[in-house]
Amino acid sequence: MEGMVYYRDQEVGSTHLKDPFYQEPKTTTVLDATLSGATLTVSSRRWEEFMNDRGKGKVVFRLDIKSVVRFKVSTWDFHRHTMHATCDVEVGPNGSILPTSKDKRCPVYFT
Repeated sequence: MEGMVYYRDQEVGSTHLKDPFYQEPKTTTVLDATLSGATLTVSSRRWEEFMNDRGKGKVVFRLDIKSVVRFKVSTWDFHRHTMHATCDVEVGPNGSILPTSKDKRCPVYFT
Protein backbone atom coordinates (compact mmCIF):
# COMPACT_ATOMS: atom_id res chain seq x y z
CA MET A 1 0.00 0.00 0.00
CA GLU A 2 1.46 3.33 -1.08
CA GLY A 3 0.48 6.90 -0.20
CA MET A 4 1.25 10.09 -2.13
CA VAL A 5 0.49 13.74 -1.33
CA TYR A 6 0.14 16.41 -4.02
CA TYR A 7 -0.15 20.19 -3.93
CA ARG A 8 -1.74 21.47 -7.16
CA ASP A 9 -0.80 18.30 -9.06
CA GLN A 10 2.85 18.34 -7.93
CA GLU A 11 3.92 15.47 -5.67
CA VAL A 12 5.22 16.76 -2.34
CA GLY A 13 5.60 13.48 -0.46
CA SER A 14 5.13 9.74 -0.66
CA THR A 15 5.69 6.65 1.45
CA HIS A 16 5.01 2.95 1.82
CA LEU A 17 2.01 2.78 4.19
CA LYS A 18 1.49 -0.88 5.02
CA ASP A 19 2.75 -4.34 4.14
CA PRO A 20 0.27 -6.86 2.73
CA PHE A 21 -2.32 -8.00 5.30
CA TYR A 22 -5.59 -9.91 5.51
CA GLN A 23 -8.73 -7.92 6.20
CA GLU A 24 -12.05 -9.50 7.06
CA PRO A 25 -14.92 -8.61 4.71
CA LYS A 26 -16.88 -5.42 5.46
CA THR A 27 -14.37 -4.05 7.97
CA THR A 28 -12.28 -0.88 8.14
CA THR A 29 -8.54 -0.54 8.73
CA VAL A 30 -7.18 2.74 10.11
CA LEU A 31 -3.79 3.81 8.75
CA ASP A 32 -1.36 5.83 10.84
CA ALA A 33 1.68 6.94 8.86
CA THR A 34 4.00 9.87 8.27
CA LEU A 35 4.48 10.93 4.67
CA SER A 36 7.90 12.13 3.66
CA GLY A 37 9.73 12.96 0.50
CA ALA A 38 12.61 14.80 -1.04
CA THR A 39 12.74 18.55 -0.58
CA LEU A 40 10.21 20.11 -2.88
CA THR A 41 11.64 22.31 -5.59
CA VAL A 42 9.05 24.83 -6.70
CA SER A 43 9.00 27.94 -8.82
CA SER A 44 8.53 31.29 -7.14
CA ARG A 45 5.00 31.36 -8.61
CA ARG A 46 4.08 28.01 -7.00
CA TRP A 47 5.52 29.13 -3.65
CA GLU A 48 3.48 32.34 -3.92
CA GLU A 49 0.32 30.27 -4.58
CA PHE A 50 1.07 28.13 -1.51
CA MET A 51 1.62 31.17 0.72
CA ASN A 52 -1.55 32.84 -0.63
CA ASP A 53 -3.59 29.71 0.16
CA ARG A 54 -2.07 29.56 3.63
CA GLY A 55 -2.86 33.25 4.17
CA LYS A 56 -6.50 32.55 3.27
CA GLY A 57 -6.63 30.02 6.11
CA LYS A 58 -6.31 26.71 4.29
CA VAL A 59 -4.12 24.78 1.89
CA VAL A 60 -5.70 21.92 -0.07
CA PHE A 61 -3.61 18.81 -0.65
CA ARG A 62 -4.63 15.73 -2.62
CA LEU A 63 -3.99 12.40 -0.91
CA ASP A 64 -3.75 9.35 -3.17
CA ILE A 65 -3.64 5.82 -1.78
CA LYS A 66 -2.94 2.83 -4.00
CA SER A 67 -3.10 -0.82 -3.00
CA VAL A 68 -3.43 -4.20 -4.67
CA VAL A 69 -6.55 -6.00 -3.49
CA ARG A 70 -6.69 -9.78 -3.81
CA PHE A 71 -10.01 -11.52 -3.38
CA LYS A 72 -11.41 -15.02 -3.62
CA VAL A 73 -14.00 -15.71 -6.32
CA SER A 74 -14.46 -19.39 -5.55
CA THR A 75 -12.78 -22.02 -3.41
CA TRP A 76 -9.64 -22.07 -5.56
CA ASP A 77 -9.80 -18.93 -7.73
CA PHE A 78 -8.31 -15.57 -6.69
CA HIS A 79 -8.34 -12.25 -8.55
CA ARG A 80 -6.29 -9.06 -8.09
CA HIS A 81 -7.19 -5.46 -8.80
CA THR A 82 -5.45 -2.22 -7.91
CA MET A 83 -7.54 0.04 -5.71
CA HIS A 84 -7.07 3.81 -5.95
CA ALA A 85 -8.49 6.23 -3.37
CA THR A 86 -8.20 9.99 -3.90
CA CYS A 87 -9.17 12.64 -1.38
CA ASP A 88 -8.73 16.41 -1.09
CA VAL A 89 -7.58 17.34 2.41
CA GLU A 90 -7.78 20.90 3.73
CA VAL A 91 -5.00 21.88 6.15
CA GLY A 92 -5.10 25.02 8.30
CA PRO A 93 -2.27 27.51 8.84
CA ASN A 94 -1.12 25.61 11.94
CA GLY A 95 -0.72 22.35 9.95
CA SER A 96 -3.80 20.60 11.35
CA ILE A 97 -6.45 18.96 9.18
CA LEU A 98 -9.55 21.17 9.12
CA PRO A 99 -12.88 19.75 10.39
CA THR A 100 -14.33 19.87 6.84
CA SER A 101 -11.84 17.16 5.83
CA LYS A 102 -12.31 14.84 8.82
CA ASP A 103 -14.51 11.74 8.56
CA LYS A 104 -14.84 12.37 4.83
CA ARG A 105 -15.67 9.57 2.36
CA CYS A 106 -13.39 9.71 -0.66
CA PRO A 107 -13.89 8.28 -4.15
CA VAL A 108 -12.43 4.84 -4.83
CA TYR A 109 -11.92 3.12 -8.17
CA PHE A 110 -10.27 -0.10 -9.34
CA THR A 111 -8.01 -0.88 -12.30
